[in-house]
Amino acid sequence: MRVYPLKLYLKKKQNLLLVGSALFLNIASWVWLLVNIRPNVGQVFLHYNILFGVDLVGSWYSVLSLPIAGFFIILLNAVLGWFLFKQDSFAAYLLNAIAVLVNLFLLVSSALLVFLNV
Repeated sequence: MRVYPLKLYLKKKQNLLLVGSALFLNIASWVWLLVNIRPNVGQVFLHYNILFGVDLVGSWYSVLSLPIAGFFIILLNAVLGWFLFKQDSFAAYLLNAIAVLVNLFLLVSSALLVFLNV
């Protein structure tokens, strides 16, 4: 099985646009969290439930699990899309679009996490 050339995969406008958008959203999530939640010794709120209120607290660096997960989703979907691109380009586009959607939701979650702690 031959793999589609990476340079050609990244030259396709759809792939470049989708992966670039996902990376932009991920970087925005990193910046939003690192600017608004400062390193400190105390605990920060990590989860809020409308029934019970805050139900998970932890260290400040635990909030970074959201953008880390988003980055690994981008990486995994981009690599899978690259391997699948020769057989089915639509699957590659779909995987990259899912990475954009997931990172959009993670950015919203990051914003809610900041509003919960500020």
